[in-house]
Parts: sequence; structure tokens; C-alpha cells
Amino acid sequence: MTYSKDTRTIVPGEIYVAIEGEHYDGHDFIPQAIEKGAAGIVTEQALDSVDVPSGVEVTRVEDAVGYLTEQATEKIERLGPDILAITGSMGKTTTKEATRAVLSQDFEVIVSAGNKNTPLGLSLLVLNREITPRTKLVLEMGARLPGDLKRLCSYFPPVVSVITNVRRVHIETFGSIEGVQREKSELVRALPPGGTACLNGDDERVVAMEEHNAGSAITYGLGASCDIGPERVTARLPSLGEPAQYAALAAMSAGRAFGMSEDRINDGLEKQEPEKGRLRRLPGRSGSVLIDDSYNASPAAVRAAFDVLDDQAAEQREEHGSARRVAFLGDMLELGETEDQQHAAVLRDALDATDELHAVGEIMARGAAQLSENERARVTLHEDSATLAEALRTGAVYEPREGDVILVKGSQGPRMERVSEALLHEGTDPADVLVRQSEAWKQIA
Repeated sequence: MTYSKDTRTIVPGEIYVAIEGEHYDGHDFIPQAIEKGAAGIVTEQALDSVDVPSGVEVTRVEDAVGYLTEQATEKIERLGPDILAITGSMGKTTTKEATRAVLSQDFEVIVSAGNKNTPLGLSLLVLNREITPRTKLVLEMGARLPGDLKRLCSYFPPVVSVITNVRRVHIETFGSIEGVQREKSELVRALPPGGTACLNGDDERVVAMEEHNAGSAITYGLGASCDIGPERVTARLPSLGEPAQYAALAAMSAGRAFGMSEDRINDGLEKQEPEKGRLRRLPGRSGSVLIDDSYNASPAAVRAAFDVLDDQAAEQREEHGSARRVAFLGDMLELGETEDQQHAAVLRDALDATDELHAVGEIMARGAAQLSENERARVTLHEDSATLAEALRTGAVYEPREGDVILVKGSQGPRMERVSEALLHEGTDPADVLVRQSEAWKQIA
């Protein structure tokens, strides 16, 4: 029995769950679900006005998401798979994919899809997949409000927890970086005595979580004091920069927590597929190099991308004799009351890290307003990514040339993949290499 909350993708025999969301009410689509062959309906409302065939079972509940969570929790308790939970301010999805590649060498692995890291997304994953006691469930867990991770861990209790880092993300809901640290520590607090915490040993806020750990710990990172360091990774990694290194080291610590050998772990890391939108080197127009990092952004992640930009420019100088470092930076979201100051600080760093700088979005513009007159003169501002992309296609704003290294980065809101698409080499299909290329995404303004 499988469940669906989307009538656009439901298939005959599935159970349709009507979810009332911010922008739509799934109850409005119950007739379409029945027409498409739904075998059952889970609803919070009476269906007096809906013609329900006799073969379609209707389950009336008070809370549809809560109902799914209860069903998923019961399945977990009954089958007893090992759960590995991943959280952090940055790098969760990259770490999850690296962990998938590692654990798949020795185990049957099921991984949460995309950024579906909420009770609803994880419950649907558990209910719709075939799980056995031998399964390793790798679940990315996200949080926007205090208590989110504690609830997720109560539904899906981990035996291994991986914490990537603690940064000033979601400050507007957690109140402070200490609030972020407290929330992320829930994955460590949830571990049983036989569990393992895999902790970023270079992040003091993550290391401090060990005091809440009832199990054992493995630290990973670039520092000399970490249990798992870069010298242990012999695989060629598919993505660029320190973020890829940290993801590989976190995945290695997860593999070690499950008793894998380093050779098998490196074999898995070698098989990773490059991820769309995460520091991925792509061919750009006119012989340029495009570093597409358009999946998401935070101040720390942008600064890490500057290091990659500099490294790639050094390679281009060796090959071509010169290299312009060009960056297109979109708004960074969910930074709280200090977002303008944080954008200004990133722009100042960007001026040191680039030869040509473009900033996209309202918050970037407010950040630029805090710069000195000379600094502001070196930043080209753009209202939105759609308008910028059209200008790039005509060469009105910037024309790539051989040797250029171009960084494109921003949070999901500013949709910076549009800029990457405009700068991508004509012979590369955007759907193959860029994020948010579906028709549904394309229709969003």
C-alpha cells in the first residue's frame, strides 16, 4: 500500500491523502484522485458532496500529517531498520548523498528524497518504500522552528547521527546561534547508549554536543585533532572545494560507525554522482568555466565558494595565461534581523575575491547600500534573476570569454539557476546539470 498527496502524480491503487497546505487545500482535489484510480482517501473533512465509489475506502482523521506519521512510526517500530539522521546548517543534502554512496557498498540503503526533510516527507518515504530489518534509512532532518528536530527524532529515532555544522541560519526563528546549536543537538540527545554521533570536529558548537551524547562519538574534519581527517580519503570527489571534503569525511565517519572498512568507504566515495547546484564545474559559454552553486546559500557557504573560485582561476591562469574571476550572487534568505549587514559583509569579501561582481535581489541591494561609495561602484546590481538572464543572453550585461571563471550562487528564492542557464555552454542541456529545471519550476515566476 502506497500513499500520495499529489493528484498530478498519483497512480491507480494508491491512497490519496488530502493535505491542507499554505497555498492549496488537497481536499479540493479528491474528485480528481478518485477519477485517477485512488484506492482510498484519507481526509480531514466529510465527503458529503463527493461521489465516492463503493470500492474506494475513506479514512476520516483529525490530522492527515499526524495520521501518516503514526503509520510510518508503527512501520519503523515493527521492522526495526537502522536510522542514520543528518542535520546541520549547511551541507545536509551533500552529506546525505555521500553517505548513500558509502553505505550502499555494504548495505541495503534508502535515502530521503531531495529536501523532503519534514514529518510529511519522511513519513511518505517510510510508508512507500520496502523496508526490512537490514535496511539503513538515511534521513536528512530539517528544522525551521524550535522543537522540530526533537519531534522528528521521536518519530524516526536514529542510531547514528551526523551533524555537519552550526551557522547563523534560521536565526529569525531560533533567536540566536545558540538557539540553532540547541536545536541541532537534538539528534545527539536522541541517540541510545549504543548509538554513535558523527561530529564535525572543526566546529566548536558541534563538538560541544558530545556532552549530550549517551553513546560514542567520531569526529571528522580538516583539523589535526579529528578522528577522521582528509588523509583517509583517497577517492576522487565529484564536487569542488571544502564542502565536498567535509561531506566525504562525514560519510566516512558514518561508514565507520557501521563497521565498514576504509577501502570499502573510499570505493563508495569514488562512485558518487556530481550533485546539481552544488559547486559543480560546468562548461560555460565561449570557453569559460561555470561554477554552478545555485542550490542554496548562506554567508559561510558563499565564502567557501570564493575559495573554489580562486582555485579554479589559478588553474585557468596556468592554462590560458589569465583568468577573470566573475561572481553572480543572489539574495541569501532566512538570516534574521542582521541580514542587511551580513549581505554587506559578504559583498565586501566578494570584492576581494572577484574581478567582476554582480549582485541580484532586494536584500543584496540593501547590503550594497551599506558599502562605501567606492565599493558600491564596483558592484553591478540586478533586480531579479529572470531579467538578468535575458540580459546575459544578449551580452548586454556581461560577455564570457575564454579563461573566465564564473561563480553563480544564491538561495532558492532568487532562482539563480536561471543565471547559470544563461551562461551555460550551448552544447550542454540545462536539464542534465542544473537544479529546478522541471516544468513546474519553470512556470514559477
